[in-house]
Amino acid sequence: MSADQTYRVGVIGCGRKGHGHARGYVGNPRTEIVAAADPDPANLEIFLERFAVRGYADYEQMLADEPLDIVAPILPVQPNPQVVVDCAKAGVGAIYCEKPMAVSLAESDEMVAACQTRGIPLAAGDAYRNMPHHWRVKALIDAGELGDVHTINLYQGTGEISGGGCQGLSVMRLFADDADVEWLTGWCSDDPASDLDQGMGGHVRFTNGIDAFISNQRSILEGIEVVCAKGVYHTNWGAGHLWRPQPGGKLTRDDDVFAEFGTEGWMEPSGSRQRGGIESIVEALDSGREPRCSGDNMRKVLEIAVGLRESHRRGFAPIHFPIEDRSLGIVPAPSRLLNKKQVLGEERYAEQIQSAASQPIGGAQVSNP
Repeated sequence: MSADQTYRVGVIGCGRKGHGHARGYVGNPRTEIVAAADPDPANLEIFLERFAVRGYADYEQMLADEPLDIVAPILPVQPNPQVVVDCAKAGVGAIYCEKPMAVSLAESDEMVAACQTRGIPLAAGDAYRNMPHHWRVKALIDAGELGDVHTINLYQGTGEISGGGCQGLSVMRLFADDADVEWLTGWCSDDPASDLDQGMGGHVRFTNGIDAFISNQRSILEGIEVVCAKGVYHTNWGAGHLWRPQPGGKLTRDDDVFAEFGTEGWMEPSGSRQRGGIESIVEALDSGREPRCSGDNMRKVLEIAVGLRESHRRGFAPIHFPIEDRSLGIVPAPSRLLNKKQVLGEERYAEQIQSAASQPIGGAQVSNP
């Protein structure tokens, strides 16, 4: 496709998060929202008041009527897999859904296969992995400037390894060069017999020899630390720094590496991860490359989370990958799994959707991790 083409976007799901993604597409000069679909007439009406696009009560009708380059299913986890597969079968150019992408490994397999077999880029999540600063450090590693990655330490005191915790696991995979997992051992914060989402920790050995350690204890230290032969990168997601050794071995902070982002060191501008995600799906259409936070990545992130739990279930035994039983999965919290109106109730949900709809079009998104 032409590098200066404007891509036509259709949004499926006009709730709170749908408004945030829509503002992101309005703010990108390469994308134009042309249609939106939601079976909830109240949600659709509010969305159409904010965005002058064609509205549909049925997303399948929208897919049939509209020639779309990008479809954005911004949906609860429960209906997401089927809608993504339907979009792929409709032959859209690219799909950018939310996270977690599915409950089970089998569902995520089907989503990825439906897109890969048709050559359709699939992205998943308004994700930390989309932030450009991580990719700046990754480029230094790839160029040999920081030496080999030795160890990755992930600190995330979250009670949702599949929900919010998929963010950290996704960045962990990035700095492990997206290698496959060889084996892992892990544990759950609560009940290993439960399929419900919960906090988890463990040790992951990747096939390229990199070790990653996941701490699920909430502490003063949050984020991810990448220890290389010639440098250390740490980010707490909102800010981050790179240290390099000087003669004598003393580590000194290198803020110049982030100068291109206009900051000393760097502090994430609000919404930069969303802008990065939309830029990434545009680049995927331009070049045919995988998006930065692809569906395949989020599928493998889910498999890591499932593996950590299965290790605990089996007496902390190592779990070798790939996991054979693809029926296994993690059930997200109700607010992620189901329609938020069902979970919150009409009154509270109305307050949230009105707040989302009142934010400036084209402005930065205020979003939960």
